[in-house]
Amino acid sequence: MTWIKEIVIGLIEIYETRNVYELLDLLDVLLIKKQLINDEKGRFFRDIWGNEYIYISNRLSDEEERIVIAHELGHLILHTHLNTSYYTENRLLNKDQIEVQANKFAAELLIPDNVDTYEYETIQQLACYLKVSEELVKLKYKDVV
Repeated sequence: MTWIKEIVIGLIEIYETRNVYELLDLLDVLLIKKQLINDEKGRFFRDIWGNEYIYISNRLSDEEERIVIAHELGHLILHTHLNTSYYTENRLLNKDQIEVQANKFAAELLIPDNVDTYEYETIQQLACYLKVSEELVKLKYKDVV
Protein backbone atom coordinates (compact mmCIF):
# COMPACT_ATOMS: atom_id res chain seq x y z
CA MET A 1 0.00 0.00 0.00
CA THR A 2 2.84 2.37 -0.79
CA TRP A 3 0.48 4.25 -3.10
CA ILE A 4 -1.48 5.39 -0.05
CA LYS A 5 1.66 6.69 1.63
CA GLU A 6 2.55 8.60 -1.55
CA ILE A 7 -0.91 10.21 -1.63
CA VAL A 8 -0.59 11.28 2.01
CA ILE A 9 2.90 12.68 1.44
CA GLY A 10 1.57 14.69 -1.52
CA LEU A 11 -1.38 15.93 0.54
CA ILE A 12 0.91 17.08 3.35
CA GLU A 13 3.27 18.78 0.89
CA ILE A 14 0.44 20.63 -0.88
CA TYR A 15 -1.42 21.78 2.23
CA GLU A 16 1.59 21.98 4.57
CA THR A 17 -0.24 20.27 7.42
CA ARG A 18 -1.19 16.88 8.73
CA ASN A 19 -3.72 18.40 11.15
CA VAL A 20 -7.08 16.82 10.31
CA TYR A 21 -9.10 19.91 11.26
CA GLU A 22 -6.99 22.15 9.05
CA LEU A 23 -7.31 19.65 6.20
CA LEU A 24 -11.10 19.59 6.56
CA ASP A 25 -11.11 23.36 6.17
CA LEU A 26 -8.62 23.43 3.30
CA LEU A 27 -10.44 20.64 1.43
CA ASP A 28 -13.82 22.28 2.07
CA VAL A 29 -15.21 19.22 3.86
CA LEU A 30 -17.98 19.96 6.35
CA LEU A 31 -17.64 18.21 9.72
CA ILE A 32 -20.91 17.36 11.44
CA LYS A 33 -20.93 16.01 15.01
CA LYS A 34 -24.08 14.17 16.03
CA GLN A 35 -25.34 10.95 17.51
CA LEU A 36 -24.97 8.29 14.85
CA ILE A 37 -27.02 5.13 14.51
CA ASN A 38 -25.80 1.65 15.43
CA ASP A 39 -22.94 3.04 17.52
CA GLU A 40 -21.11 4.20 14.38
CA LYS A 41 -18.12 6.43 15.02
CA GLY A 42 -18.02 8.11 11.65
CA ARG A 43 -19.34 8.19 8.12
CA PHE A 44 -18.52 10.10 4.98
CA PHE A 45 -20.97 11.39 2.43
CA ARG A 46 -20.54 12.92 -1.01
CA ASP A 47 -23.67 14.46 -2.53
CA ILE A 48 -24.57 14.71 -6.21
CA TRP A 49 -23.08 18.23 -6.42
CA GLY A 50 -19.72 17.08 -5.12
CA ASN A 51 -20.10 18.51 -1.62
CA GLU A 52 -18.35 16.37 0.96
CA TYR A 53 -19.30 15.76 4.57
CA ILE A 54 -17.88 13.79 7.44
CA TYR A 55 -20.28 12.82 10.18
CA ILE A 56 -18.74 11.80 13.48
CA SER A 57 -20.25 10.69 16.72
CA ASN A 58 -20.57 13.42 19.31
CA ARG A 59 -19.53 10.86 21.94
CA LEU A 60 -15.88 10.46 20.91
CA SER A 61 -12.87 11.53 22.94
CA ASP A 62 -10.61 14.15 21.35
CA GLU A 63 -8.06 11.49 20.37
CA GLU A 64 -10.67 9.14 18.94
CA GLU A 65 -12.29 12.01 17.04
CA ARG A 66 -8.99 12.84 15.34
CA ILE A 67 -8.51 9.19 14.31
CA VAL A 68 -12.05 8.86 12.96
CA ILE A 69 -11.73 12.10 10.97
CA ALA A 70 -8.42 10.88 9.47
CA HIS A 71 -10.07 7.56 8.56
CA GLU A 72 -13.05 9.25 6.90
CA LEU A 73 -10.73 11.66 5.05
CA GLY A 74 -9.06 8.53 3.75
CA HIS A 75 -12.36 7.39 2.26
CA LEU A 76 -13.03 10.79 0.71
CA ILE A 77 -9.58 11.06 -0.85
CA LEU A 78 -8.91 7.43 -1.80
CA HIS A 79 -12.40 6.37 -2.81
CA THR A 80 -13.57 9.27 -4.95
CA HIS A 81 -15.93 7.03 -6.90
CA LEU A 82 -17.96 6.16 -3.80
CA ASN A 83 -20.58 7.86 -1.70
CA THR A 84 -22.20 6.51 1.43
CA SER A 85 -25.27 4.92 -0.11
CA TYR A 86 -23.27 3.31 -2.92
CA TYR A 87 -20.71 2.04 -0.48
CA THR A 88 -23.28 0.37 1.77
CA GLU A 89 -25.47 -1.03 -0.98
CA ASN A 90 -22.91 -2.44 -3.42
CA ARG A 91 -22.19 -6.03 -2.44
CA LEU A 92 -19.49 -6.41 -5.09
CA LEU A 93 -17.06 -4.17 -3.25
CA ASN A 94 -14.64 -5.67 -0.78
CA LYS A 95 -15.55 -3.51 2.22
CA ASP A 96 -12.76 -4.95 4.34
CA GLN A 97 -10.16 -3.81 1.80
CA ILE A 98 -11.68 -0.33 1.66
CA GLU A 99 -11.61 -0.05 5.46
CA VAL A 100 -7.98 -1.20 5.63
CA GLN A 101 -7.08 1.41 3.00
CA ALA A 102 -8.80 4.16 5.00
CA ASN A 103 -7.00 3.00 8.15
CA LYS A 104 -3.66 2.96 6.32
CA PHE A 105 -4.37 6.52 5.15
CA ALA A 106 -5.12 7.55 8.76
CA ALA A 107 -1.92 5.89 9.99
CA GLU A 108 0.22 7.67 7.40
CA LEU A 109 -1.48 11.00 8.07
CA LEU A 110 -1.38 10.89 11.87
CA ILE A 111 2.03 9.26 12.39
CA PRO A 112 5.08 11.15 11.08
CA ASP A 113 7.87 9.15 9.45
CA ASN A 114 10.52 10.52 11.81
CA VAL A 115 9.26 8.76 14.98
CA ASP A 116 12.00 6.70 16.65
CA THR A 117 10.14 3.43 17.18
CA TYR A 118 13.07 1.88 19.02
CA GLU A 119 12.46 4.11 22.05
CA TYR A 120 9.35 2.05 22.88
CA GLU A 121 9.28 -1.54 24.06
CA THR A 122 5.74 -2.35 22.94
CA ILE A 123 3.27 -1.34 20.27
CA GLN A 124 0.95 -0.26 23.08
CA GLN A 125 3.55 2.19 24.43
CA LEU A 126 4.15 3.62 20.97
CA ALA A 127 0.41 3.97 20.32
CA CYS A 128 -0.03 5.74 23.66
CA TYR A 129 2.81 8.15 22.87
CA LEU A 130 1.43 8.88 19.38
CA LYS A 131 -2.18 9.10 20.65
CA VAL A 132 -3.42 6.64 18.03
CA SER A 133 -4.74 3.09 18.11
CA GLU A 134 -2.46 0.07 18.13
CA GLU A 135 -4.02 -0.95 14.80
CA LEU A 136 -2.77 2.26 13.17
CA VAL A 137 0.72 1.73 14.60
CA LYS A 138 0.76 -1.78 13.15
CA LEU A 139 -0.35 -0.51 9.74
CA LYS A 140 2.27 2.26 9.74
CA TYR A 141 5.14 0.06 10.87
CA LYS A 142 4.06 -3.28 9.42
CA ASP A 143 7.61 -4.19 8.43
CA VAL A 144 9.31 -2.59 11.45
CA VAL A 145 7.53 -3.74 14.63
